Amino acid sequence: MKRWLYISGGAIILVLVLITIGLYIVYSSLDHIAKAAVEKYGSDMTQATVRLNSAKIELSSGNGALRGLTVGNPRGFKSERAFSLGEISLRLDVGSVMKDPVVIKEISITAPEVTYEFGLEGSNIDA
Repeated sequence: MKRWLYISGGAIILVLVLITIGLYIVYSSLDHIAKAAVEKYGSDMTQATVRLNSAKIELSSGNGALRGLTVGNPRGFKSERAFSLGEISLRLDVGSVMKDPVVIKEISITAPEVTYEFGLEGSNIDA
């Protein structure tokens, strides 16, 4: 009977240690995960190449920043990109993150550059 308690107790401790390690890896990789998500889903949604230089997310304070966001032009347009943003920074109400709606206290965009180009079927922004 004691042996069974040692085995089950050890298994529970092992599972808790593995969960803790997993959470630490996700938390420490959050910036890279955000960067990859912006590039993948941004490109999928816009049907244009989306690139991001870096992302910085601070869960405890609710602050975050995306640096060097560039959205390429869709097919059929000559210029290299539709727009680029130097930095997007935001501050969330941390208490609202698990609620609906999420409260954004502040958004700041620096160094925006927009290229508005007309093509045969309308503008690059419309496309």
